[in-house]
Amino acid sequence: METSTEKIIAKLKGLGCPAEILEHDPVITIDDVVRILNIPVKKMAKTVLLNQKETGLIAAVLPGMGKVDFVKIANLLNVPKSSVQIANRATMKDLGINPGDVCPFHDFLQKVIVDTDLLKQERVYCGSGDPRKTIVIDPKEMVKAIGATIADISQTTSVNSQTKGGSDE
Repeated sequence: METSTEKIIAKLKGLGCPAEILEHDPVITIDDVVRILNIPVKKMAKTVLLNQKETGLIAAVLPGMGKVDFVKIANLLNVPKSSVQIANRATMKDLGINPGDVCPFHDFLQKVIVDTDLLKQERVYCGSGDPRKTIVIDPKEMVKAIGATIADISQTTSVNSQTKGGSDE
């Protein structure tokens, strides 16, 4: 039986999307990635799984240390901010994934939104659905392969954005 990661890799190959797979010790958090893979944080593509009743499951793909700005996501979806939430553990369990397994290539996603800052990189490192494998990919190719929306979805670093937006942590 093919694993979800093998399906994702096959999907990318089938779409003609060049991607490299790095195999390594398990990584769950950004700190793990920095420690184990020694990758610059700005080149990491962190995927946060969100849920919105009308839209469904959404992958917000951000630079490594970025935080989801829920106001920006809600405005993009044209829904109230309060209706956009981080997917809870029960949802993740139902999907058969753990927090470190979330990636922008899962078939169960209804929408993928990639932060504009990631497109400044030639290649990014993102999850594969397996904490022991990381996908290295051109972010423009990633967007094209999965039909992602490109938008500014990260919180800005100003003090005001903390009260206007909302943290993903």
